[in-house]
Amino acid sequence: MTRLLASTVPFLVASLAVACHLRQENGETTRTSLLPIAQSAPGTELTFAFWNVENLFDSEDDPSNAGDDEYLPAREWTPERYALKLDHVAGEIKEVAPHVIGFAEVENQRVLDDLVAQPALAGQSFTVVHRESPDPRGIDVALAFRAPFELDGGDDAVVLHPVRRASGPSRSVLEVRLRAGDARLVVFVNHWPSRGSDRDGSFRAVAGAVCKAAALAAIEREKAAGRDADVLIVGDFNDDPWDASIVTALGAVRSRNAALNRRDGTPLWNASWPLLATPDLGTLYYNPEWTWNVFDQCILSRGMLDATGFTYVDGSLHVHAPDKLRDDLRRPKWFRRGRGGKWDEGYSDHFMIAGRLITK
Repeated sequence: MTRLLASTVPFLVASLAVACHLRQENGETTRTSLLPIAQSAPGTELTFAFWNVENLFDSEDDPSNAGDDEYLPAREWTPERYALKLDHVAGEIKEVAPHVIGFAEVENQRVLDDLVAQPALAGQSFTVVHRESPDPRGIDVALAFRAPFELDGGDDAVVLHPVRRASGPSRSVLEVRLRAGDARLVVFVNHWPSRGSDRDGSFRAVAGAVCKAAALAAIEREKAAGRDADVLIVGDFNDDPWDASIVTALGAVRSRNAALNRRDGTPLWNASWPLLATPDLGTLYYNPEWTWNVFDQCILSRGMLDATGFTYVDGSLHVHAPDKLRDDLRRPKWFRRGRGGKWDEGYSDHFMIAGRLITK
């Protein structure tokens, strides 16, 4: 990609518009919270993250997966290049040091096992959760976690929620039920249909409805068991926080007070809106518009905003974008074959997002 970065002016205008809209919405809906807004307090602080690692394929042919044909030695995806990609990804995970991390665009269980076995991560004893989904390209979502997290239950601790319509399936939503001591956390990992394959957004709306139903069911299940309903939704949604798939289909609101006080609809708060405040920064620089987007997001249940169980550390969500992950034009430094057959051996076309939780 050789095009220049889009001007900062449109992004600044968009950011100001978002801020004005936020103030207007708060002016219409803000009232005294019926639930306490959590403050940082003494306790165990844990880091969560999500990263679309851009086509993390091994270098061996899987005859059942035509989607891996571009990632074979015959196409210059050699064992050495695969090892370099693993090393780059593992190094950044080590820097962020998440206790739980969701992934998009991983081929299979093997690449995850190889990733957590890298020298940068080998001492952290990550447990990997992966299930094959019916994605035509053969890429899946997954989760990895380490102590103090452990699976909460047996086979029912991991659930795949299919996303499909008449024309065929997309990547399933992965639900993983975790616990750390007495606190329980339900994580949903998403990778919704791309804009190229779903130009009108209707398939992403299907994915949003699937995730919403699964999250609501998890909230009600935890409440029925007398437990805090702490739900963390992460993913590459292929839409921005203001798009209909997020706001309407998933029901993730941008006002924290609205999420706390809402008595109708989904009590989900999108913590990702502040990521829009920095000009010329997002989670990816998207073709064909060649503009910054925040497709990689974090959405929280109301239970994550109180002072019990898991508590989100307000303002902690950020984009992990150090200089070494950026190209000369400050965009994500991807790992792929570029124009003229030259390989760009970077990291991913997405930046990682990360935030913090406190559990007592």
